[in-house]
Amino acid sequence: MSDTARSESPPSRRLRLGPAEHSLLGMLASAESEGIHGYDLARQYTVGALGEIIRLEPGMLYHHLKKLDRFGLLTTQVERQSDRPDRQIHTLTEAGASQLHTWLREPVQATREIRLDFLLKLLFTRRLAPERLHDLVQQQRAVLATLAGSLERQVNAPVADADALERRMVLRLRLAQTRAAIDWLESLLPLGDDA
Repeated sequence: MSDTARSESPPSRRLRLGPAEHSLLGMLASAESEGIHGYDLARQYTVGALGEIIRLEPGMLYHHLKKLDRFGLLTTQVERQSDRPDRQIHTLTEAGASQLHTWLREPVQATREIRLDFLLKLLFTRRLAPERLHDLVQQQRAVLATLAGSLERQVNAPVADADALERRMVLRLRLAQTRAAIDWLESLLPLGDDA
């Protein structure tokens, strides 16, 4: 959205954002008050730790930016340039910062979410609130320990038929992945500069 006032208010239903949108909020929070333009944002998704975690093509990046603007989580200002095309400068709003910090405090609930969601939470917590890093890892470890216990009970349940045998194979894989994620989280503790 440009300099014009927002004519619609965000829907009252719970806003559902994915990892791409949360990573954009994190990038805007990292940019602080001066804002950042789309080209600089797009470049961040091709290098460094963020580029290793998530790839966001420019077309999708702009789609997500428009969505975040529409919901009032960022503002977009057009910066006129005489010798080049106008650029859009994106700035995090108070509502966007609140959404981001709420998301950062919540551990993921499934092992499959460690690879993307949790790594993004870890990255942006380290950048924006490093004092919370240890708590985030401990909370995530507790969630996965509970999940591992549940998976162990299911794996050890009596097998009644062929379908149950196949289900047990799947559960064993999920349990192994969950244990591996717990081991990785434990390797991060105590958190230091090399985490």
